[in-house]
Amino acid sequence: MPPANPTPNKWPKNLTSDHLHRLVRAERNPRRALALFDAATAASTSAPDPITITPSPDTVSLLTSRLASAGHLPLAASLLSRSRGLFPSAAALEGPFLTLIRAFSRTHRPLAALHLFRSAPSDLALPHSARSYTAVLAALVAHSQLHLARSLLADMRAAGFAPTAATYNVLLKAHCSDAATPIEDALRIFRNIRKPDACSYNTIIDGLCRRGRLAEALEVFSEMVGKCIAPTVVTYTTVIHGFAREGCFDDALKVFDEMGRRGISPNLVTYSSLIDGLCKGGRALSALELLDRMIKEKKLPNTITYSLMIDGLCKEHRLSEAMEVLDRMRLQGRKPDAGLFGKLIVGLCDAGRAVEAANYLDEMVLSGIEPNRVTWGLHAKINNTVLTALCTKGELVRAFQVYQSTRTRSISTEPTTFHLLVESLSKKNNLEKAAHVVLDMLSERCIPERETWDVVISGYWGKKEVRQEAEEIWNQLTVS
Repeated sequence: MPPANPTPNKWPKNLTSDHLHRLVRAERNPRRALALFDAATAASTSAPDPITITPSPDTVSLLTSRLASAGHLPLAASLLSRSRGLFPSAAALEGPFLTLIRAFSRTHRPLAALHLFRSAPSDLALPHSARSYTAVLAALVAHSQLHLARSLLADMRAAGFAPTAATYNVLLKAHCSDAATPIEDALRIFRNIRKPDACSYNTIIDGLCRRGRLAEALEVFSEMVGKCIAPTVVTYTTVIHGFAREGCFDDALKVFDEMGRRGISPNLVTYSSLIDGLCKGGRALSALELLDRMIKEKKLPNTITYSLMIDGLCKEHRLSEAMEVLDRMRLQGRKPDAGLFGKLIVGLCDAGRAVEAANYLDEMVLSGIEPNRVTWGLHAKINNTVLTALCTKGELVRAFQVYQSTRTRSISTEPTTFHLLVESLSKKNNLEKAAHVVLDMLSERCIPERETWDVVISGYWGKKEVRQEAEEIWNQLTVS
C-alpha cells in the first residue's frame, strides 16, 4: 500500500503547472500521482502565502486516463467532478471528460459512459458537444448497443448538432461490422456524408470486401483516388485481404505491388493477411518469398505470422521448409507456442516421420510449454497423435517413453491410443509394459474393450511356459 501522503510538506514557490504535469507523468503509481495532484492543488489555495497553481487540462486528462486504465474508475470520475472548480471555463474539462468516456468503453462499460454523458450538464456544468456525442456513440457501437446509438443520434440532431464525418464514421463502422445488417444500409450512410474522409472510405471498402463484393469495393477505391483522398496502408490492406479471402491471389499481389509504387509501406497486418491467404490457397512458396521480403524490410513477423507460414508449408508437405522457418523464428527471439509446435508435429506424423515428431514434442516440453485450461485439449491431441504415429511405425521403445512423459504431465490418453499401445506392445512380447498400460487405463476409469483384454491374454497365452503351467494346473484339477 502506498503511503497516504507521499508528497513533501511544503511545495516550492516556483512550482508551475508544467512542473506538476511532469511530476504526475513520472509517478508510475496512479494513486500516488493522484495524491501529488491533490496536494499541489490544495497548496495553491490553502497556503498562508497562496501559490497560484492551476493544473492544465492535459494533466487532468493524463491522470484520469491512468486511473481509469488501472481500474480506478470511481476515483477518475471523482477527480473530474472536483476539477470543475479549478478552471475558469467548464469547456476546459471536455478533454478529460472525453478521456473518461473512452476509458469506460475500453473497460466494457458503455452504459456507464452514457450515464456520465447524460449527467455532464448538471454535475460538471459541461454542455454537450458534437465531440462528446460522437465519443458516446463510439462506445455504444463498439459494444453492440445499436438501439441506444440510434436513439442518441436522434437526440443529437434534436439538440441542433449536425452529425460530423467522425459521427457518421462511427455509425458506418457499426453497420459494416455487423454481418446481419445489409450493406446497403451502410452505403446509404456513406452517401449521406458531405465530406467523407479516408476513414469513411476505408470502412465502407472493408464492409464491401467482407461480403465478397469486391467489384463495388474497387469502384469506391477508385472514387477515393479520384477525389484526391490518399489511400492509406489500411485501405490497401483491406483490399488485399478482400482479394486473398476470395482466392484472387494474383490480384492481391498486384495491389501489393501498386502499394509499394505509391510509396506506402506495408505493415505487419498487410504482410500477415497476404501470407495467410497464400498459405490457405496452396501457394506456400509464394508466401515464403513474401516472408523473406518482410524480414529484409526489417518488419519482423510475429508468432501469428510464423504460425500461418508453418501451417501452410505443413499442409503442402513442405516439412523441411517448415522446420527452417521454425529455426529462423527462434533465431529472431520469437518463442513458439503449443499451437505452432502442434502444426509441425502433426505434419511430421502425417508424413510418417514419427521419431522426428517425438523429438519436437520433447523440445516443446523442455522449452517449458505446459498445458493450461485453454490448451489442455490441444496438448492431449498432440501427444496422442505422436503415440499413434510411433506405434504405427513400430517405434515402441520411443512410444513408451512418450507415453510415460504424457503420464508424468497428467495429460490424458484416448481409449483408441491406449488400445493401439497395448496391442503393439503385446505383439512384440512386451507383455509387462502392456499390462502396465492396462492398469493405467483402469486407474483412469477407462474400462478396456474386450479386444484390449484379448490382445494381452493372447500374448501371455502365446508364451510356452505360461501355457505349460496352465496345462499342469488343469491336469491337477481333472485328476482330483
